[in-house]
Amino acid sequence: MQIRMTEREFDKVLSALKSLVYDYNTKIREYGVYLKPFHVVYKKGKRYIYIGKYWYRLEKLNGKLKWIYLGKAKPLEQLPDPPSLPESTIVREDSVYVFDDSLLNQLKRYRGL
Repeated sequence: MQIRMTEREFDKVLSALKSLVYDYNTKIREYGVYLKPFHVVYKKGKRYIYIGKYWYRLEKLNGKLKWIYLGKAKPLEQLPDPPSLPESTIVREDSVYVFDDSLLNQLKRYRGL
């Protein structure tokens, strides 16, 4: 079922989701790869938000950090499993966020929201 939330309501959900990914990235720092916490795509006037969907490696080139895309699959077998967030797309239409309720159900298991 689709849920619609205002920006103010959704801010708490988004912060909790990103926190799960940040905590995971802290655990796997030694491997040199990261799960991107937040990815935004703009298309046809809408904003699509993906949480913890893409893997990256950081490289330092000419004194700047560069994110190198590694794909959607876990790049190293020895990595612990990432938080199991549903493959859900969050869409922002005007000032309302629309997403599947499975995202909230999964988050409740982790954070008790």
